Amino acid sequence: MRPEPRDGSALSTSANPNPVRPLGAPRAGRLPAGPRRLAVVLLAIAALVLAGCSRNGDGIRGAGTIEMDEVDIASLVGGRLEKLNVVEGDTVSAGDTICVLNRGEVSADLAAQAAEAERAQAQARDLIQGSRPAELVIAREAVRGANADLELAKTEFDRTERLVKQGLAAQADLDRDRAARDAAQARASSAAEQLRLQEQGYRHQQVAAAKQGAVAAAAQLQGARSRADELILTAPRTGVVLLVNYRAGELVPPSMPVVTLGDPDSLWMRVYVAAPLLTKVHLGAPVEVRPIGVSKPFHGRVVSIATEAEFTPRAALTEEEQANLVFGVKLVLDRTGGRLKAGLPADARILTSDARAGSAGTSGPVGASAR
Repeated sequence: MRPEPRDGSALSTSANPNPVRPLGAPRAGRLPAGPRRLAVVLLAIAALVLAGCSRNGDGIRGAGTIEMDEVDIASLVGGRLEKLNVVEGDTVSAGDTICVLNRGEVSADLAAQAAEAERAQAQARDLIQGSRPAELVIAREAVRGANADLELAKTEFDRTERLVKQGLAAQADLDRDRAARDAAQARASSAAEQLRLQEQGYRHQQVAAAKQGAVAAAAQLQGARSRADELILTAPRTGVVLLVNYRAGELVPPSMPVVTLGDPDSLWMRVYVAAPLLTKVHLGAPVEVRPIGVSKPFHGRVVSIATEAEFTPRAALTEEEQANLVFGVKLVLDRTGGRLKAGLPADARILTSDARAGSAGTSGPVGASAR
């Protein structure tokens, strides 16, 4: 007969597979609660480290929104919108007329400058050409007439001088003929100099001044034409009309965009790369971009890397703080033929040298993403 235990519980025997465990005592083979939590945390950290190491060969990933290059079409002079040839959503080619503005003083100034340029050029041509043939003929005939008058004056002076010596003429007559001879001599010399000037043409300084005046007038005409050209706005590149900011009849101020164009074949996006990974990103590195819901990647390249960090404290001293430093990286996509649209969120993968080496060792094509 078994002895009764003092506390009233059944006595345990060596054959009992589930011996009674005192309250609060840990089960055999298990750690206490505190060490168990620490072990779970360490396992999680180890898993994250292993996962991060496995992604190093998969490139650097980031997310962003696909953007489109936009161009504002504006006028430097402004004016009243006379004609608008596009609406939102239209596709235009480079050189297509977008709209026509009207500003009366600009057109009037163009006409005035054109007339002034023509006048200056005509004056310069006239001075460069020199005297006309008829003017040279007149000058030569004037020389001949002056020489004839001189010969006559000399003859009369000689005759009067002989008569005075013979006592047949008064001294006053001799003085009168002498003055006439000297005057004829001066007129002959003047006519000869006039002929020489006509044959030599205008002075070099006058010709140079006329040429510079023509150049200045041409420059002013070019400025007037440039201002007039601002009244006709054309598309600088092929694109799609995104915004129309004014309607026909409205007054457009200078430098205010009338129309905004977007190029659907010039798409880009900006992603942010953590500071520890920035050294693996290089200009020209290939990129794979996957918009949300699209399995096939679109390709591109890295075109710029920011030189200043964003979203970070001014002084990052610890490794944890350094991990918060991010740098903006701009990615440009290859032409997609209109398959991608601006505003789509997308994931990007920058293929580093490790990622490209890993892709080259697989059976798939280089740059293809792992499934």
